[in-house]
Amino acid sequence: MITIILLFIYADHVVFFLIIIFDNVLVNKNIFQKYATLMKAKMRVFLLFLVTLYSQSILLNAEFLSRSPFNTSIWMQQLLPNISHLHLYNITLPGTHDAASFTITSALSPDPTGNPVLDEIIRLAEKLGIPVQDVVIPWAESQNRTLYGQAEDGMRYFDVRAAYNGTDWCSYHFDLGLPIYTHLSALQSFLLSHPSEIMVIEVSHLVSANLTQDNLNTLRDMIINLFGSMLYPRTKDFQTMTIGEMIASNQRVVVTLSDDKTIANYTQLWPGSSMINSYANSDSLPQMIAYNTQQVQQFNTLSSLPMNALYKLSWTLTPQASTIVDSVLPDKPRSLKQLADIGNSGLSAFANSTLTKRWKLCQLLLIDFQERSTIMDVIFASFFL
Repeated sequence: MITIILLFIYADHVVFFLIIIFDNVLVNKNIFQKYATLMKAKMRVFLLFLVTLYSQSILLNAEFLSRSPFNTSIWMQQLLPNISHLHLYNITLPGTHDAASFTITSALSPDPTGNPVLDEIIRLAEKLGIPVQDVVIPWAESQNRTLYGQAEDGMRYFDVRAAYNGTDWCSYHFDLGLPIYTHLSALQSFLLSHPSEIMVIEVSHLVSANLTQDNLNTLRDMIINLFGSMLYPRTKDFQTMTIGEMIASNQRVVVTLSDDKTIANYTQLWPGSSMINSYANSDSLPQMIAYNTQQVQQFNTLSSLPMNALYKLSWTLTPQASTIVDSVLPDKPRSLKQLADIGNSGLSAFANSTLTKRWKLCQLLLIDFQERSTIMDVIFASFFL
């Protein structure tokens, strides 16, 4: 279709300029004037066609891409001819919020600050006379797939929350999950078997009942030993190397650790401030849409993008204490998965509205239960504006 349109334009313009060139030879001003009038009319029709085509382009792209042969496990490799010249801050990477919360143990996290939602969960369990874990786990699990599985599904940003339980670093969301080493080893394994994929890993929310510098150093050393030369150092910024150069040099993993003192002399890792966070902190889809609309508008009106930080957009609904209380009522979400389904249902429309304005969504797009969403269709559509 596009080829035919371009040939049509090219042929018309060739004739037009030939008439100009040979006008003095032909000496027929009427031919030139008639053709010029015809060209104006045709161009008006063609411009109208372009406006119509543009208004439908994002939806057409999403529909095409949902049927396309993209392999989500190697999507960056497949798109490399289109994105190799870009920088990391030029694109939107899909990612998972509380990425490691796909399995939860019965051990409460050692977070000394407490959590009002968890307090409400405990009160509800006591009121219903059921084990606390029967209420905690449905509201603590935010993903279904392991981190390796999430990477296979196309995720390239991972939000990993780490708690020290006295003997080991583990993931957590209300309750403790698996060891951090297990999660990061899975991502290392994926990267080794997929050499043209880039990742951003944020290790944050570091908690413990009695956290020491030795504990933090252990976590730092674990990260550096696992990813080694694949780490993209903070001595560079996100403008230093293109995506193609990051892949060619095998420096294709950005890892942040949210304790500046611990990484001060270790430039392989980035500070937590490298991730510019935002989230609606609401269990209401309209409120979350309104909040993220404002965030996208602010992002797209920046005079320039920072070269040492990435903007996050959280497409997540957050349970409140009232959400837990209301969960016993009919037609109310009874788990984070059900709440996420409500949120995820609004992603495509929001993305289409944003992309048709020729706006970028952000640099890191986060979601819960990613496999139950259209996030990859949205990401692919963003590359084909």
